[in-house]
Amino acid sequence: MLQQVETSAIFVSGVNVRRNPGDVADLMQSISENGILEPLLVRPVDGRYELVVGSRRFEAAKRLGQTKVPAVIKSMGDEEALIVSLVENIQRRDVEPEEEYDALMKLKKLNPALYSSVDQMAKAIGKSRAYVEDRIAAIEAVRTIRKVSKSPISVKHAPTQEERKEGVLPIKHATYLAKAEDAPAVQRLTEGSRAKKLSALAETIAELPRQEAERVVEHFVMAPQKPMEQIKRETETLRAVRLEVVLDPRVADRLRKAAEEKRTTMEAMASLAIHSWLRQNGYN
Repeated sequence: MLQQVETSAIFVSGVNVRRNPGDVADLMQSISENGILEPLLVRPVDGRYELVVGSRRFEAAKRLGQTKVPAVIKSMGDEEALIVSLVENIQRRDVEPEEEYDALMKLKKLNPALYSSVDQMAKAIGKSRAYVEDRIAAIEAVRTIRKVSKSPISVKHAPTQEERKEGVLPIKHATYLAKAEDAPAVQRLTEGSRAKKLSALAETIAELPRQEAERVVEHFVMAPQKPMEQIKRETETLRAVRLEVVLDPRVADRLRKAAEEKRTTMEAMASLAIHSWLRQNGYN
């Protein structure tokens, strides 16, 4: 049932998986000009309405001082409300990985018989087994490292470059970190040493492009006892060697000299040169 609901009658609790609505400035501008185009989804609870979907729209409306918002009112149990909120936010990419993980664990706790396995959770939210498995492994690895090493490490779908400088990992990088944690050589380290090494690894790969981060992790799991700076240097050297193999020796030599002068990698210089050539020849 769709109706205008008093803003003061709506409350947010655990069934709404998004804990932080984030920046709603643009949404406020849109709502002030066009209104709320898509209604919220709420469920009746003890004479009030619990928000299931639409936390950002609700937050923007409150900040704009709106006393009523359009909402679809639907009776549903805790499990259904949690699943609907999780699926909707995943589809919109409005939920961060740690929020997603917490919602999955809550779903598992609500009904272990139906949602105890990865396959069951994946089916409930319409995602693949690999998707759910990777999410769970990544967040559990990050939280273990954060707890043991007291590192500020965290995960986001798409952190800004500034956030990545502060150690916020893209979700794919966190997945690499989880795989590193499970590697036999890493597991042989003491818990404290393992957490410290993985924290240093996370800090190292946070700012790196995906493929480069994956290469650093692959090199790390072969010799986790090495200092991270050494691992990073060795990875860059191997990458440069691979690049030189496919280049004309004279080109490789010039590219190496250019990289040294610019204090960057041969790969970065090669990419810059290719982009420059494409622009100059009208392929931009």
